[in-house]
Amino acid sequence: MDLIRIVTDSTCDLPDEVLKEYDIAVAPLTVRFGQRSFKDRVEISTEEFFEKMGKSKEVPTTSQVSVGEFTDIFKALGGDGGTVLGLFLSSRLSGTYQSAVIARNVLGLENIHVMDTKLTTLAHGMVVLKAAQMAKDGHSLQEIKNMVTYMSDNMYSIIILGTLTYVEKGGRISAGTALVGNLLNIMPVVTFSEGEVKLLGKIRGRKRTVSWLVDHIENLGIRLYDRVVGINYIGDSEIVGEVKDALNKGFNAKEFVVGTVGSVIGTYSGPDMALGVYFLK
Repeated sequence: MDLIRIVTDSTCDLPDEVLKEYDIAVAPLTVRFGQRSFKDRVEISTEEFFEKMGKSKEVPTTSQVSVGEFTDIFKALGGDGGTVLGLFLSSRLSGTYQSAVIARNVLGLENIHVMDTKLTTLAHGMVVLKAAQMAKDGHSLQEIKNMVTYMSDNMYSIIILGTLTYVEKGGRISAGTALVGNLLNIMPVVTFSEGEVKLLGKIRGRKRTVSWLVDHIENLGIRLYDRVVGINYIGDSEIVGEVKDALNKGFNAKEFVVGTVGSVIGTYSGPDMALGVYFLK
């Protein structure tokens, strides 16, 4: 039996070694600084993106994968008749999923299947990873699709942004709100709900981050001992160890997938500090 081939987009934020281990193909979104554009994780690495962001006076933007790019990818992966499953970030955050649907329809290949995970960053990546693991273990397409649907509906995301500056630059809040928030050292916490980013809460100060996380998860009443926990970050790598220790001690979580926050979330977080924690409810 031929393995089902998994393709995703570059917002999945899975580490390169994981993508390679499970042979996950990646369609890159584009990041732009003014008139210069780069294919995410192909023509510019995550590290280069944040270095450039820290020096640039221009606010970076991102754009979806085009229909033409997906046509080429689907031909390469599924032109021989093998089954391809494409898993893409929330259609409410990007037109990437719609581009994939159009490309599949243009090609008319019945062996190409696409799904909207309704997530992005490592929450999206956790769904992609599980699908790739199931494909490698020989599960059927329908079994994998069922798992993708379940995880997409039940993945919980906690994303903490270290500053409001780049949220303001991206036009999501006013300059006055950002100024006051930064002066008070307020760090917004967001999550995904029905494919969209929603405000979850606020933390005042870096030192309260881990305790806020522990209290929040306790209030959710979620046990993590049988779940994989995803963690990604920008800048402050020490906080990853603190979070892992706290989740291990408080919730007996032992299995983690750790990566860095990619350019899409990074556009709003900035290059200095961000933290994401993801798990099934």
